[in-house]
This record gives sequence, C-alpha cells and structure tokens, in this order.
Amino acid sequence: MIWLVVVGLLASALATVAVFVLARPIMDGRMVWPALGAATVSAILTIGLGRLLDVASLPYLIGIAGFAVPILVLLEAAAIGSGADRTGRWVLMLVWGAIVLPLAALVPLWLTAACAGTDCELEDFGGALPLLVSSSAFVLLAWLPAGVMERADVDPHSNRRAMVAVLVLWLAVVVWLVQLEGAIDSFASRILIASVVGPVAGGVGWLIADRARGVSRPVPRSLVLGIVAGLASVFPGAVTLTFPWTLAVGVLAGALGSLAYSARSSQAAGIATRWGLVLLIATAVGFLAPAIAGDSVGILFSAHLDVLSVPLVSFVGVTLLSLVVSAPAWVLLRRHASRERVPAAIRADAASVDLKGEIR
Repeated sequence: MIWLVVVGLLASALATVAVFVLARPIMDGRMVWPALGAATVSAILTIGLGRLLDVASLPYLIGIAGFAVPILVLLEAAAIGSGADRTGRWVLMLVWGAIVLPLAALVPLWLTAACAGTDCELEDFGGALPLLVSSSAFVLLAWLPAGVMERADVDPHSNRRAMVAVLVLWLAVVVWLVQLEGAIDSFASRILIASVVGPVAGGVGWLIADRARGVSRPVPRSLVLGIVAGLASVFPGAVTLTFPWTLAVGVLAGALGSLAYSARSSQAAGIATRWGLVLLIATAVGFLAPAIAGDSVGILFSAHLDVLSVPLVSFVGVTLLSLVVSAPAWVLLRRHASRERVPAAIRADAASVDLKGEIR
C-alpha cells in the first residue's frame, strides 16, 4: 500500500514537471511559489478533514492532494496570463487550494456517505470534481482583467516540446490513476485501457470536429488538444466504463472540446477561459458517462433514471461553488492587473491609436 502511495506522488511530480514545461512561456521566468504554498495548505486541510469526517481512505486523499499540485501550477499560469501580480497570485491560489478544493473533495462524499443504493452513490474515481470541475470553473472568469492583452502565440517554436510534455503528462496520469485503485487487481487493466483509449479517441474526435468545421489547424496540434480533452474525460469513470464506452466518451469529449475552443463566442475570451470551458465540458462528458453506461450501474443496465440525480447535482453544485468563490478574487484582480506582460510594441500601437482618436 505504501509503495503505491509513493508511486502516485511520483506520478504527480512528473505531471507537475510536464505542466510546468507547457506553461513556461506564459510564466515568463516566474517561479510557482504561490502554487506550491497553496498545495501545502490544501493537502493539510483535505487530508486532515477527510480523515476527521471519515469520508475517504488515506491513500485516496493523499492521491488527490498530490495531483492538486499540477492543477495549481496551471491555475497560476492562468493567473499570470490574466495579469495577476505576486499578491494576486497568492490570493487566487489560496482561495482555490484552501477553500474550493477541500469543499469539492469532501462535501459530496460526506453528503452521500450514508447512501446504500446505486441510485445515490457518487461515482468519481479520479477525483474529477475537486481536481478538474472545480479548477475549470474557477478560471472561467479569468477574462475579467480586460486591460491585459494576450500574445497570440506565446512561444511559436515550442510545438515539439509541447507535444513531448503532453505525452509525459499522459503517462503520469495513467500511472496515477492505476495506483489510485490501491491494488493491482482486475480493475487495473480496465483503468489502463480507459487511460489509453480515452485520450486517443479524444484526439480523433477533436480532429474530426476541426475538419468538419473547416478549422485550419495542423493535424498534430488538433490531436494534442484532443488528447488533453480525452484525458479529462477519463478521470471519473476509469473503473466503471468498459470498451467501447470509453471510446465513445473520448470521441465525444474531443469533438465538444473542439467546438468550445474554436467557437466564435469564446474567441474574445483569454486562453485560460477557453481551456477552462473545454476541460469543464470534457469532464462533464466523463462524469455523466458512468450514470448512463457504467458497468451494472448505468441507465443502460439498470433502467433507473435516478442514477443521474447525484452526478448532476454534484457537478452543478461544484461548478457554482467555484464560480461564486472565484468571482471576488477575479474582480479584485481586475483592479490590480499587471500590464507587464503586454509587449512594448503593442502598448505603443495602442497609444498611437488613442492619440489618433483624440486628434480626430
């Protein structure tokens, strides 16, 4: 048992490195001390309260707390990309790590702890609610610091590095999900298959949607984006979904992710908001899938529509919690957003335009 926990922490560390490489151009040399500090506070609260309430096993709580680190690094990259100064980053990271994550991880489990039937069980194997749903909803308001302009391409020469980082992240997620089972048993092979098939299907689904809509995006980039969406869809149902349902979930998550990412209505938002929407949609597909096609518990097997109530209420509840809690932090950031990341040439062009407008 101990060695599985250690393997899970090592997988979380590997995922953190991969995420740091992906987000390095946005971070522009900044260190992620706010993310690491918030991860420490979050781990203490989540593990301590989880054991106090006796809602989950210690290895599971450690696994969730460990994988919160790469999530926090992504959130800090979103904060930097939205113009947060050092104080703003600390506030945003601590709000999610100390408030949103513990509540999203423990409250749904606590409310359903006394449930004895499949119609009210919470199926969330990989901690999708606290890790993906809450963090994705948390950054939906990242566009609020409207005075900050994003660069169209933060690092045009990083395509190969980004692909390698995504593959490393994929490997880390596979290892982390397998060890989260707590034993090498018959379910481990099911988790492994889902963790491979889902992301591949997500890449195919994204590519098909891009080509169907005439989106001019290179094939490797579409596949990489779809792999990330497929990974998100795997977290909740890696144990309860079997092939070919994992294939269907991955394709659907990738296709819907492409639609959300390339939609005209989302183009005005920053990259953090667009990715938050993509991951929220992809996780929603994976989170509701067990209630529909889950092995022996889904609607297709039990014909009981009641199994949808807990996933729907949990998903909507955590999403609203994250939005409500994050709103004051992002509004505060709007007033103190740093303009340092706006290239000088863009600032000069903007000043020129303003000057011309005044002359006219």
